[in-house]
Amino acid sequence: MNRVMKELISEENRNFKFKIGHSLASSLAGFIAGTIFATIIWGIVVNFLLQR
Repeated sequence: MNRVMKELISEENRNFKFKIGHSLASSLAGFIAGTIFATIIWGIVVNFLLQR
């Protein structure tokens, strides 16, 4: 389970003044990656449906 969590959350090597800065940076990177992935999947689905 620990390995799966490391795959889903990016590790930020920067030092932040507050601990929440580290969490926000990791969360933002994950959100952006998820948004890009979801957009690609929806694009493939819509393209497939329009070609039918």
